[in-house]
Amino acid sequence: MDFASGNPLVTALVVAALLVWVVTRQLTDRPVTDRRTMLVPLVLTVLGVLTLLQAHAPVTTVGLALTGVELLLVVGLGVLRGRSVRLFVRDGVLHQRGGAVTLALWVLTIGLRIGLGLLAVRLGAGALESATLLASLGLSLLVQGWVLRARATTVTSVDGAGTPHARIGG
Repeated sequence: MDFASGNPLVTALVVAALLVWVVTRQLTDRPVTDRRTMLVPLVLTVLGVLTLLQAHAPVTTVGLALTGVELLLVVGLGVLRGRSVRLFVRDGVLHQRGGAVTLALWVLTIGLRIGLGLLAVRLGAGALESATLLASLGLSLLVQGWVLRARATTVTSVDGAGTPHARIGG
């Protein structure tokens, strides 16, 4: 699948549909599983890297700088989103559910990505920025998944209300 050389409108619609699906899933109650947490982000990251390699986008200092800023931002926001997801136990199974903070962080993530994309176009680095779209989304989701998995593995007890508790310290 080569998004970079295709119609930008189609690429935008595919990414928008993916975002709606991902965010909707994150805001619903579901069991925490390694496969669900990491599979989609890994696939998106690989597709994104392949798209970037196929795009042959001109690499400029400005484009590299904007890509670096974007990667730092999506990693940081992935960490925050991973911390914002609520963990709880239902029927003996650890579950996850994002809330208002998770949604707000997604809005911020999308807004920053759009803003950086517009800035990149204005500075002549739009092709590189467009080619990194899937990779940055996948990376952000991978980081969020890693944070969530790390939190889930620290659960050592559950209180009577189904709230998991982590061991603090060594």
